[in-house]
Amino acid sequence: MTIATARTLIVPYTEQLELDFIKLNCCPVNRAEMNGPHTISSAKRLFQHILSDQEGFARAILHNQTREYMGHIFISHSEGRYELGFILDKRFWNQGIASEVVKPFFNMARFEADLNEVVATVNVTHNPSIKLLDKLGFEFCGTKQDEFGPFHEYRYSELNEKKITFYEAVAQSASRESQSW
Repeated sequence: MTIATARTLIVPYTEQLELDFIKLNCCPVNRAEMNGPHTISSAKRLFQHILSDQEGFARAILHNQTREYMGHIFISHSEGRYELGFILDKRFWNQGIASEVVKPFFNMARFEADLNEVVATVNVTHNPSIKLLDKLGFEFCGTKQDEFGPFHEYRYSELNEKKITFYEAVAQSASRESQSW
């Protein structure tokens, strides 16, 4: 299924998009907030996995007028959990493209796969993605560390009664700390 937004088309991947996908994912600037760049061979393997994956959702983000490749959005399925992720080419940063594409994609994927729970991780310093996850209704679950550095983990669940944003969690934590003095 293709999703059209004001400036983009969110389309299923085809073999013709492989080179664009590889260039996006091998660029250290584009992948700075996603644990660094892939090698060409690992990006090719990932692309082939996307083409054959029956459990996850991955789409290319194209400019709706020029059909230029703008980025990648996905919900992967691994180790019994679904994870939302997205990456835009640096030429499209700070233009509101992520906000424009993530919500309709996320809603479509949740509906098509009947997903009740999805996680997302984001580097602790990547405020645009943190704000976007908050807007989507993801709940801040905590901060963790891996070999790439600290990251926040978020969870979206239709079963949550009260969702808490990262900023609310920080405010509550600061409030608790000041009360303990």
